[in-house]
Amino acid sequence: MTTTDATSGRGSDRLLAGIVLVLGGFLVVEGLRLPLPVNVGHLGPQWFPLVVGALLFLLSGALLRGSGRAPAEPRERTDRRAFLLVVATLAAHLVLLPLLGWIPAGTALFWGVARALGSGRALFDLGVAVVFACAVQFAFTAGLGVALPVGLLAEVL
Repeated sequence: MTTTDATSGRGSDRLLAGIVLVLGGFLVVEGLRLPLPVNVGHLGPQWFPLVVGALLFLLSGALLRGSGRAPAEPRERTDRRAFLLVVATLAAHLVLLPLLGWIPAGTALFWGVARALGSGRALFDLGVAVVFACAVQFAFTAGLGVALPVGLLAEVL
């Protein structure tokens, strides 16, 4: 279902660059507003959103610079099915996160995105998703001292 069109995409590149720029600005502003715990040294929880925001600024600039050039080869349109599956997976993650906590919601997120992008190994993807979700939980909790949501079920038990 992919078609090519050499002239389409310049306006969408600029729109995407604008969205990325706004998202980067949001991360920088909110990162600067994060309260610093008393026991944190110079690398507190602020550094992560600031670094990601700065990288998004660079990405936005690269997108804007690249949107003015004529494409070297025809552009492919996005696969709408994959895009909609990723959006549905992100929406499900937002619903599951406060209910089930990070590990199950993160597992569903990683597994769903892998499936949406065309992976055909469901059980393997599920195993990798569990490992990644647990690794992210450990990195944030032990490495950054930031507690990810545990969900309503953990609070009831």
